[in-house]
Amino acid sequence: MGIRLKQEITANWLAEKMGLQITGNEGLIIRSICPHNDAVPSSISFTRDLDGEVFPKDRVVFALPNTNLNIDCKIEATNPRLAFARALNILKNEPGFILHQKLSTIPEDVRISSSATIGKGVKIGCRTVIGHNVVIYDGVSIGEDCYIKSNTVIGEDGFGFERDENGLPLRIQHIGSVRIGNRVEIGCLNTICRGTIGDTIIDDDVKIDDHVHVAHNCHLGQKSLVAACVEFSGGVNVGEQCWIGPNSSIKQKIKIGDFAFIGIASNVTKDVVSGVKVAGNPARALRAK
Repeated sequence: MGIRLKQEITANWLAEKMGLQITGNEGLIIRSICPHNDAVPSSISFTRDLDGEVFPKDRVVFALPNTNLNIDCKIEATNPRLAFARALNILKNEPGFILHQKLSTIPEDVRISSSATIGKGVKIGCRTVIGHNVVIYDGVSIGEDCYIKSNTVIGEDGFGFERDENGLPLRIQHIGSVRIGNRVEIGCLNTICRGTIGDTIIDDDVKIDDHVHVAHNCHLGQKSLVAACVEFSGGVNVGEQCWIGPNSSIKQKIKIGDFAFIGIASNVTKDVVSGVKVAGNPARALRAK
């Protein structure tokens, strides 16, 4: 579904607002904003390197001028990511986003410390425990039987910027959220960032130690274990039942297969195949003894 706009607009309206060239169906209606790999009709997204890709119809894409896209409408930009960031800033003010309007849903058997802060539209499952000074931002969803330890922050904006023509970093609006499954344990002093447009996801039975950073758009697979001081950069996808060793750093958009083992203090810069053990800087597969 993506993030819905308060009022529909046309592709031509947005292109004119930004002073950009448009090709295709200029009158195409835009009702929502979506990641390019999870788009719906009447949505807008961006791409930089998917030349020749076949997209669903009835959607608008920011893309390079010479990109060959099978798409109904293209707004051309030399830096599509920068154009998309600017579009989000425009759309935030006019017509605005539909975000977290519902009241929070918190059963009576949830235990929340008096020093914790809970935002709007938060959902928390039965028997979950929220520790001292935890901050949970608007729209976050937490499942049943979870344990969120003290001083953890869930759902604040991630670190997303794109430099403009003068090298000035422009913040990219983060309008996604965080979804946490059942029986998840999150240690003290963790930061789990909201998704840029989609959600950051932590699946059932994941256990996370203290001082861990989970950046925007990450997905941690069920039953995985994450030791202290691990850093996941944006868009990392971890499979099921993985072990991520202490002080490891995972490069953005890396994929770690099911049952993988990441050794202590590893710098993971390439995808890790399912069932493989890696360690080192940069991380390399370990030889079987």
